[in-house]
Amino acid sequence: MEIIVHKCFGNIYLNEMDKYIKHVLHIKYFSRYMDDAILFVKTKEEAILALEKIKKFLKDNLELDLNNKTQIFKSTQGVNYCGYKINEYRLKIRDKGKKKLKKKVKLLKYEIRCGNISSKEAKKYLAGHMGYLKIANTRNLEQKIFES
Repeated sequence: MEIIVHKCFGNIYLNEMDKYIKHVLHIKYFSRYMDDAILFVKTKEEAILALEKIKKFLKDNLELDLNNKTQIFKSTQGVNYCGYKINEYRLKIRDKGKKKLKKKVKLLKYEIRCGNISSKEAKKYLAGHMGYLKIANTRNLEQKIFES
């Protein structure tokens, strides 16, 4: 028998882990999007202990194992999460995301010049991307993208 689990069911299923991390482990700075999660703790020892407890919880309660991408990083080093590069001082857009957005803006400018779409339609398309930029440290990025 095959089991198909859609991503939204994964969110519901992993809600138990979220509760465990927040209410049992008392980790204040925690985020999860789909099957990617990030936690911030003060020391490496706390990180190792939390990771061991989370692995045990997942195995015992949800019959899940973490994949081999699970790692502990120093906050100064930063980590990629949900399209951002996060460290202890800032939230930046990953280089891959910048390149993709620049390419899309260039294409939209071309489509506007050719008369295939209006600037109003292009702005509608970019609205989500602009929200993505707004929460990160992108002081110069918007100027570079839209003025080039």
